[in-house]
Formats: sequence, C-alpha cells, structure tokens
Amino acid sequence: MATKSFRIGECAVGGIIKVDITGKVIQIKALDWNTKKAVSEGSAMSDEPQCSQKIEEYLMDLTTCYYAGKIMEWIKSKLNVR
Repeated sequence: MATKSFRIGECAVGGIIKVDITGKVIQIKALDWNTKKAVSEGSAMSDEPQCSQKIEEYLMDLTTCYYAGKIMEWIKSKLNVR
C-alpha cells in the first residue's frame, strides 16, 4: 500500500493529484487545492492489459506531460505496471 499527493498547483486540475495504490488497484484523484475534495477520480487494475497507457491518458487529462511522466515514474517504482 502506497499513497502520495503531488501538489502541482495551476498546472493540474484542482491543483493536487493524489495516487493511492492498494494491492493491484491504482486510484488517482484530482483534489481541489482549498477544500481537498475530489474534482475527478479514476482507477485501474495493475494486471489489466494496457494499464500503463490507460493511466497515462488519464493523467494527461489532469495535468501536463511533464507532471504526468513524474507521477507515472512514481507509480512504476511502487508497482509492476503493464
């Protein structure tokens, strides 16, 4: 189990992207900077086909290519994503 909040600010929907990894489930939430309430949520199973591509596409909808890459690096360091 791993959790990390990326406080990105203006370059992300809501300003904060929170990633929770529990077992094989990867849950990504875009949180509002002030209220910390979820603005957008998505999840994927690490063992499903094209998991990495699905996560990257969702992250690109939430933030810039640079930050999406940094978040994917962290996810891959914690879990074997296909």
